Amino acid sequence: MDFENAIIEFLGIQHVKIEGVNIHRNKRQIRVIARQERGECFCTGCGILFDAVKDWKKKRIKAAPLGIYSDVEIIFNQLRGVCNDCGRTETAEAHWIHPQLHSMSCGFAEVAGRLMEEITCEAAARMLHSDSFTMWRLDQWRMEHMEKRLKLPEKLDVSELIADEVHFRTIEIKKRRGLFAKRRVPEFVTNLISPKEGKVISNALGRDSEALETCLLKLTDEQLKSVKKFAVDMHEPFMAVIRTDCPNAKIAVDRFHLVQKVNEAFDKVRRSEFRKAREKKDEFCKDMLEPHRRFILVAREKDLSIAETKLLDKLRDTNKEIHTAMLLVEYFHKALDKASVESFRKALAAWYLVVRESKLEPFLKLCKLIRRYRTEIETYVESGLTTGVAEGINNKIKVLKRMAYGYTNKKSFLRKILQRCGYLNHDYINTDDMFYCVTP
Repeated sequence: MDFENAIIEFLGIQHVKIEGVNIHRNKRQIRVIARQERGECFCTGCGILFDAVKDWKKKRIKAAPLGIYSDVEIIFNQLRGVCNDCGRTETAEAHWIHPQLHSMSCGFAEVAGRLMEEITCEAAARMLHSDSFTMWRLDQWRMEHMEKRLKLPEKLDVSELIADEVHFRTIEIKKRRGLFAKRRVPEFVTNLISPKEGKVISNALGRDSEALETCLLKLTDEQLKSVKKFAVDMHEPFMAVIRTDCPNAKIAVDRFHLVQKVNEAFDKVRRSEFRKAREKKDEFCKDMLEPHRRFILVAREKDLSIAETKLLDKLRDTNKEIHTAMLLVEYFHKALDKASVESFRKALAAWYLVVRESKLEPFLKLCKLIRRYRTEIETYVESGLTTGVAEGINNKIKVLKRMAYGYTNKKSFLRKILQRCGYLNHDYINTDDMFYCVTP
């Protein structure tokens, strides 16, 4: 392969003749002067070769990096031909120029696009000597184009699924009705996740039944029937959709949200005892029940230091209600740790008995919630399925939002989640042909 053909192959361009190459080593720049081949220029109307050349149109096209030379530009002389049959004069097509962003080649667009799957548009622009707005436009076009090609893997394991929401943005309400009306309204995105794959299958704006139904539309009827377990938080709209659309699925309530409810009940007891200690001027109890200590009070014994354990033992001896509440939290954890549903039921019955004898109002209310979702909690105990994978993905999404300084474009945010945490990327969609030519 000679030097001219090598340059053509490396840049991913076709039907051109290289007339010169200018290399600027200090600036890591290459300027390639190319002219379109006369014998490859056809009329788009009748499809025959142009009869004559009217003139040559000079363009500057960003091209893919060549080794250490990250700033590569093609000075392209594009033919404007005359077709006597059609009676028209037009510019000959060059399929290797990007159909949407005419200032770059398809090869450059694909290199930049794959880079933006991992980093921000601003960072990609700095690395490739382009401007961030052009990179953003390319990223939006590429995600939209790839979404048309997106197909879920044939062997996707959907026997277990997770539905969870993540915060998108908070909107200020401009026209409020009443003095005590809400000032801000949060918006969420619902993600449908395969925990075995660790990927987002689909997503939709909102956190209601309609959002989850939209997510489940990506699955076939056979896949919906093959779902055996479905983990959610205690969100009734999600559960209603799962019972309807996934008839064979058992719903598992996530342990994290259960423990959160137990901790909330404990915190109500703590606040009540803190007020009593402040009124009685009990400095020790007041100090131990300060808000910043609430996480230590509900921590499991294995996570505490020796000094913290001694302080908590002293608090137990001093305050009966706090001692009882701490026992209830610990016993509930042990009940959830049971290996079988039968042993869980026995432990839960004993926990109910202690709650009734304690007469602590927050825990009595919690009992009603536990009874309501007992079947779903037993599914968790049996399967061990949680939304832990979803929480990890949510952390990735939050990092994504911080890198972008927040999102306002709804469609862009949904696609970015699928790109970073799902299947909307070149690892799962073969885009090798986009290095050379892209159909508009």
